[in-house]
Amino acid sequence: MKALIISDIHSNVKALESISKAESDCDIIYCAGDLVDYGPFPREVIEWVHKNDANCVRGNHDDIIIDLYRNGNSGHDVAEDEIKWAHYNTRLLGEAEISFLESIPVYRTFEMDGYSYTMQHLYENYLTIDSLPKYDAFWAERNVRTIGAKEDRRIIFGHTHRRCIHYLSDDSLWLNPGSVSYRRRDDPSKEAHYFTITGGKIAMKSLVYDRTPLLEAAQKLLLKEEEMKVAYFFFG
Repeated sequence: MKALIISDIHSNVKALESISKAESDCDIIYCAGDLVDYGPFPREVIEWVHKNDANCVRGNHDDIIIDLYRNGNSGHDVAEDEIKWAHYNTRLLGEAEISFLESIPVYRTFEMDGYSYTMQHLYENYLTIDSLPKYDAFWAERNVRTIGAKEDRRIIFGHTHRRCIHYLSDDSLWLNPGSVSYRRRDDPSKEAHYFTITGGKIAMKSLVYDRTPLLEAAQKLLLKEEEMKVAYFFFG
């Protein structure tokens, strides 16, 4: 089986479309959260997730948009030069999309090609699991199997936007596919980052795609200056 592992989409359907074309032979898709916010196409991303039957967990930015919508705070009473990406995204989504985001679980567990997986958007803020006892405790809270039994375990996180594979033991890994949309400031690359896992073998992937539609869409918006700087950095 070939699985596509993505995370931190941030309303960037253009990256998704390019990845989908490049990895058209994937059998299943898993997404580690943050479908929306900080990008111009939230509705299109949710439509893509539906169309492609992606198995998602909910991210902190998904929660931000849900909270803004439920609290009636989509920014209509905010000065035009103070509009944030979150306000813009909330305005574009309706009850159906918000209800869908709310229905996404915080974590998932699944089996694939003899490996056991737990997927959750983040561990604790921007911290990572740095010891096997912490790993065991996190795993035990989300899985019914007894710790100590022979099992190849893998945890998938998103959130940090840093693509990596960490070994806590030979059979206890945590993975982060990075962000399909943008990097952190100390990483100047603009490619979409993701993983594929084929028959248990993990491949770290990056893909150059056309960011022009994203920048053009952002330029048409009256966003807060700091938010526009984000757009120019990510999509320029």
